[in-house]
Amino acid sequence: MRKWYLSLLLILSLLGGCSQTAQPAGPSPEDALTTQAVLDAYTEAAEIYSWFDLASLPYNGEDTRQADGQTYYRVTEARTPTLEALRELAETYFTPELTDALFAMTPDQYRDIDGALYTTGGGRGSNPCLLDRTVTAVRAAESRWTVTVTFWADFEGQEIHADGHAYPVATVGFSKKELDYEFTGGGWRFTSFCPADGLNLKAGTVYDFDYEEHLLSGAYQDFSDWELVCYLLHADGAYAEAPFDLLAHRFLERPNDILRVLAFLESSPYQEKYPHVETIVADPGYSAAGYFYREDRADFAALLGTLHPETEAEQAVLDKIQAAYESSVTEDSPIETEFALIVPGEQRVLTLGAQEGAFPWGYELEGTVTHTSPGDTYGTVYEVDCGDLQLAYSVSPDDGTEYLFRLSTTTPYGQSGGTLCTPRGLYCGCGVDTLKEIYSHAVELTDFQSDAYDACYVYEPGGDAGGKHIAFYITGGAVAAIEIEDLRDTRLLE
Repeated sequence: MRKWYLSLLLILSLLGGCSQTAQPAGPSPEDALTTQAVLDAYTEAAEIYSWFDLASLPYNGEDTRQADGQTYYRVTEARTPTLEALRELAETYFTPELTDALFAMTPDQYRDIDGALYTTGGGRGSNPCLLDRTVTAVRAAESRWTVTVTFWADFEGQEIHADGHAYPVATVGFSKKELDYEFTGGGWRFTSFCPADGLNLKAGTVYDFDYEEHLLSGAYQDFSDWELVCYLLHADGAYAEAPFDLLAHRFLERPNDILRVLAFLESSPYQEKYPHVETIVADPGYSAAGYFYREDRADFAALLGTLHPETEAEQAVLDKIQAAYESSVTEDSPIETEFALIVPGEQRVLTLGAQEGAFPWGYELEGTVTHTSPGDTYGTVYEVDCGDLQLAYSVSPDDGTEYLFRLSTTTPYGQSGGTLCTPRGLYCGCGVDTLKEIYSHAVELTDFQSDAYDACYVYEPGGDAGGKHIAFYITGGAVAAIEIEDLRDTRLLE
């Protein structure tokens, strides 16, 4: 009897041990979880979230039922044959609380009818400004991953201004949303989420551009580097010239910052949609070769040989800039076009030198002659006030050729019709810091004295310029007047 009892205890002990080891271990945060697995989980969760927030589950439009005054359609998604199956699928990716919130969005959207899942169908439509979204995942702690969703904005259209004309506008940039993917009692679940088209148009990195207004006001001068690149994505013609030049000069002054932002642009979804992103990336090289002047070209060429980018992407950008510069640079200097004032919207360019025909030389200029002198060498000299523009020109006694030797303006952009700026995009009203950034070789006159202005900076490159210069007069830390002049001619005419 005792032997039988001991044998029974041994058997029960063994059975108990087997029962204990057979119990499956619950999930733990140490379980292998790769970055790709988290990204895949986000993709699945985003689809499920969209069934409640964006559009309905797919359905058969011919299989209908009526309930509570609404028409319902038979859901065709195999994973969700019933309402309970839909909830179970949602709870595979979301916490119960977040799942409850999903079902509460549209309480009557889904219901079981005759043992099958039906939906009211429909949807709100996706964000028309959304180009694409990109997703990254980083393990933030043992029990939590951070999933960052970047939404990319892209919209191009037209807007009617007060003058009745339609001008180009655009919305470009990105916004970000961070989601939490956390380990819970039932495994890994999203504890926060957002719509699949959750672009935040009010984010500080999303920009609305009115190209006519921003160019004429010179607002682009104050854009951040990323904002300037976004502006150029939809800019063309006159709207792009001065901003491209500004980008090139920023590269000259802060090459590492510009390499970083251009590499970011090249890695964005804009690269796939717009082939001209390659042109924007390489443009500092093209602009330096085609529009920089002697001293800036020399600085640019020297800079290219000294840079050491931090990443492979930035090195690729630098290679493209250098290739663009080397393929475009020539011995010819565009120095003559430096000494001009332009009206960007009208493409009106007034450049020092011989003009065709008689004043106003084919331009829409109207002015009052304020002074006339005979002139010893170049014939009669005329000084004319055209409102926001003052100019002086001479008329040759030999063949009647009219030579423009002075241009000046004191009218800030947007005031009293003021729309004039230099070919590099500087206008009255720009701050001294902007002046130094655009005209890095301008020199402040140390012995300058004036009752009207605080200081004067002079850009005089010499060489091919042959005595031509630009004077920037400063009041209150901003450019108050711009005077472009050929000193050789004015000395001879005195």
